Amino acid sequence: MRSVSISCHKELMDIREEIIEIWNEQPEDFPDFLWQNQEVFPIVDVRQKKENETLAKKFSGRLRKKLKKKPSSEEEKQLIEQEMEAEFYQFLKKERILCLSEWMEPELLSDFARETKHFYHSVVAFDKALQQGQIWQAMRNYLIYGVIAELQGEAQNAGIPILAYSLLYPYTDNYIDDKGILRAEKERFNRMIAGKLQGEEVVPQNELEEKVCRLLTMILAEYQGGAGKKVADTLLELLKAQNRSICQQERKGKAIAQDTEAQILEISVAKGGSSVLADYLFATDTWEAGEELFYRKFGLCLQLVDDLQDMEEDSKSGSHTLMTEAAEHARLEARVNRLLWFIWTVIGEFEPKNPGLKEFVRKYCAMITMVTAAQNGRYISGTYIKQLEPYLPFSVDFLKGILKTT
Repeated sequence: MRSVSISCHKELMDIREEIIEIWNEQPEDFPDFLWQNQEVFPIVDVRQKKENETLAKKFSGRLRKKLKKKPSSEEEKQLIEQEMEAEFYQFLKKERILCLSEWMEPELLSDFARETKHFYHSVVAFDKALQQGQIWQAMRNYLIYGVIAELQGEAQNAGIPILAYSLLYPYTDNYIDDKGILRAEKERFNRMIAGKLQGEEVVPQNELEEKVCRLLTMILAEYQGGAGKKVADTLLELLKAQNRSICQQERKGKAIAQDTEAQILEISVAKGGSSVLADYLFATDTWEAGEELFYRKFGLCLQLVDDLQDMEEDSKSGSHTLMTEAAEHARLEARVNRLLWFIWTVIGEFEPKNPGLKEFVRKYCAMITMVTAAQNGRYISGTYIKQLEPYLPFSVDFLKGILKTT
């Protein structure tokens, strides 16, 4: 048994090293694939940017008004939901921001709408005390799952495994990220989760731990034998990566040693890779080694995009990521370029069972990266942002305005 454990550990380390090698091989110069692939990244002129901004402002304003309404009955609540859904479909018909209606057939959009609505209601039914921001945390993971299911040629199913897994995020991530909680308490919390995943009897100490244990039970009850072990091992891998990420906190003002960047990258590969691998395991029953490797690489893409989006908050709190480390050493532009090349290369090389959404996923990841970079004028030069601006759906001033209001 021990030899099998060592073998599995070595295989996992080899996979991570392969991903790290691919990351390190990517260029740091400005990505020429942007102007070489105008069908994916068309130049957006000033007039179109203005139209996009007007549409986005009107749409978000109407949604905010509806979200503020306090329905007095179930009928009124359903009416508001129907109105919001109608607003969303009208927006999709008009928007030229991501051009979703061009990438997705009406049937696929309908599938996303139906399953996302079912997911939302299931989340609220599980815990009515969740805030909208927490619900969005869970929803964002469900959308990643939904994209993976489509790439795999599977029907979306907002059922128990993906519901429970997605709900773990607002509970566990927020607890781990809370600077007011002692590191020892966070480590005890993670040991409790590890024990649960390893089949041990655990006793929850509070309401949060009870909810987390319920969610883990919901997931594990859906899988038996080797499949159950694979799911549990993947969640354990994610847990270990999260535990290591705690060490990236509370380091404000400390110098970053040369070898620390490699350690941060390793944690990012482990955390992002295992997170998206779990989504893949819940999206299909036909697991393949080549696909697992891709979703681990895709997980690193999404992890680094998240780190770029959270850079300001991480810098203030003292948490170190590849992005905050690059900013401290005036290398953020090169790091963003490498991320764009990594996204382009990794997703481009993948051959999904259903290739329909592949180019949209590649465009979306690159676009979010560029938009976020353009909002980080404190760390990125105006010259670099001007290079990005032709490909952005909005003006830089508009994007900075959004950042100030969120």
